[in-house]
Amino acid sequence: MAKELVEFSQEEKKSILEWCREIIRSSLENKPEPEGPDLKGNGGVFVTLNKGGKLRGCIGVFDWSKPVKDTISRMAKAAAFSDHRFEPVTLPEVDELEIVVSVLSEPEKLDSIDDIVIGRDGLYLIHPRGRGVLLPVVAVEQGFTPHEFVLCTCRKAGLSYSAYLDPEAQLMVFRAPAFSTGDF
Repeated sequence: MAKELVEFSQEEKKSILEWCREIIRSSLENKPEPEGPDLKGNGGVFVTLNKGGKLRGCIGVFDWSKPVKDTISRMAKAAAFSDHRFEPVTLPEVDELEIVVSVLSEPEKLDSIDDIVIGRDGLYLIHPRGRGVLLPVVAVEQGFTPHEFVLCTCRKAGLSYSAYLDPEAQLMVFRAPAFSTGDF
């Protein structure tokens, strides 16, 4: 049974984004994590950090077993300090970060590449030799066609472009409505 997508009011979104920045700052200053907003529900989440229009960190999880508030906190810290592609965020950078939070729907099996809607759908490939996820915004930013989006998801998983055709592969689609500090 699919999990319901957690939704937030504009006020909650703004509060979540400010809280994420303070989570990162408090971690760098070795202070206790701020309490944050009162959020209901469970959900998968990605937190993306951009600086000067460039990716600075992005980590997320497809996990509906934990409260969305806990997941947002964990992913904010992970994006800032545990994305292996980047050096950890430093204190002078904190106020320069654009923070993007994407709340995920549960992935569903993709029947046909023709069913992908660019800008709405993200892709999640599970393969015995790797996993890859691309958020909906990636296809928009890169100008991908649905087919290119699938191929790049395979490459993100560290696999060949044809890995999605493997009978053991699961290519899934999900929604990931995002909100950003740039929105407020």
